[in-house]
Amino acid sequence: MFSLKILASPLLRHFSDLHPFHKWNKQLVESGINVELVFDHKKINLDKTDCLIVNHMYFHHRWNNKALDASANEEEWIEYLIEVKKKVGKVIWWCAQDTACSTGFGVIPYVDVFLKNQVLKNTDYYVGEKDQERNLRVWLDQNIEQKRFKVCSIEHVHKIQVGWNLGFMDYRYFPFKLHSLLSNYTPYKLLPLKFTDVDSAREIDLTFRGKMNYDNQFPQQNAISYQRNVVFKMLGELPYKIAHGAVVKKKQYWDEFRNSKICISPFGYGEVCYRDFEAFIAGALLLKPSMEHLTTHGDLFVPNETYVPLEWNLADLRGQIDDVLLNFKEYKHIAKNGQDLYRKTINDPSIFVDAVKRIVK
Repeated sequence: MFSLKILASPLLRHFSDLHPFHKWNKQLVESGINVELVFDHKKINLDKTDCLIVNHMYFHHRWNNKALDASANEEEWIEYLIEVKKKVGKVIWWCAQDTACSTGFGVIPYVDVFLKNQVLKNTDYYVGEKDQERNLRVWLDQNIEQKRFKVCSIEHVHKIQVGWNLGFMDYRYFPFKLHSLLSNYTPYKLLPLKFTDVDSAREIDLTFRGKMNYDNQFPQQNAISYQRNVVFKMLGELPYKIAHGAVVKKKQYWDEFRNSKICISPFGYGEVCYRDFEAFIAGALLLKPSMEHLTTHGDLFVPNETYVPLEWNLADLRGQIDDVLLNFKEYKHIAKNGQDLYRKTINDPSIFVDAVKRIVK
């Protein structure tokens, strides 16, 4: 039996992208992989461990100087990884940052795989001379101030591999805020994920809920919030029935979603968003900035087949909304394709299990 251990933050114990390891644990064991989730590096037993995955959030939440920027602790992390490598056959650094790029490439020489939820197709963007920096969010106008990352050397770029995206998390509805406690321990046979038929009656033309101006928390302006602010401004000018504005209670959020024809899902911290998969579940047509620069798993973003792509600056957003609502019947098949592909992806254990096997062995 292949021994796989995952070191993760205690904050990820109940609800996180660790969820598929709970959901498909039986199938992983049947494929020859025994998975153990560990939430304290001092208690992990690495004897006879074939592979260790270290989720970067563990170091953010549990390591010394946790209030500092991630890079402030990098030397301590590297020391830990060097010691671990002496005991384990394969060490994987799981960078779960939202963007396809990463501020954590400093550890890449000390691991066998640098795992990302999504990866740029053009991996040359990750590579450069020592201490060279590039924009963390490739979709933003170059004139917009934003966070930057230090590139990795060409000898290590092959270690950057795609893992699995946020689509494998648990999107079932649990009332009374019990989601974080019950998610990993409630069988899908007992509480299945509820999909809404694309052809169901939809009285709302478009939905987009969220926060504006995240950038008040950051020194750079118009970066994380750039696209969503463009969307919010435009929605106030449209002559349609729209559910938008600040965050609402979960039940109202889902009721609106399942009653909407269109969902807009701009980029924010990263390209992939929970809202993408909520749109597939609710049967709404997903309008989203083009994802053609990315490799993801599962590969759910097929332009004009599973979602309607937009320009990164959203210059075509108004025209796309008008055209979709004027000719909604002609676009329904895209929403159906997206929902069908997502349903297949999260219900077929081999899709996730094979991804794990590809990465760890």
